[in-house]
Amino acid sequence: MQQTMFEAFEVPRNEHEIRFMEFHKKNPVVWDLWQKFTKEAISHGMGVVGSQLILERIRWETAIRLHDTTADGQSVKICNHHKVFYARLWNKQNPHQQVFKTRKIEGENE
Repeated sequence: MQQTMFEAFEVPRNEHEIRFMEFHKKNPVVWDLWQKFTKEAISHGMGVVGSQLILERIRWETAIRLHDTTADGQSVKICNHHKVFYARLWNKQNPHQQVFKTRKIEGENE
């Protein structure tokens, strides 16, 4: 699949993506958990995984089980808009395991 100009240069397409990129850099634990829980879902036979399922599991883990997940000791607050970008990141990094279905987002080329 051919990359768009935005993907090739990693240029954010909209305000949500800008916020995601900032959040992603500050909270690597979220991506670590996203990968862990997605792999777990796949290992249990899920061929399609809902991004909301993974997001809510991360919220549970960071709120209940992981108390010191950020540099400032605060709990991680994950915006619902971030899930689409985590799903796309997974699909981009795991082309052999495209388990997240995504739609076009604001600013994306046809």
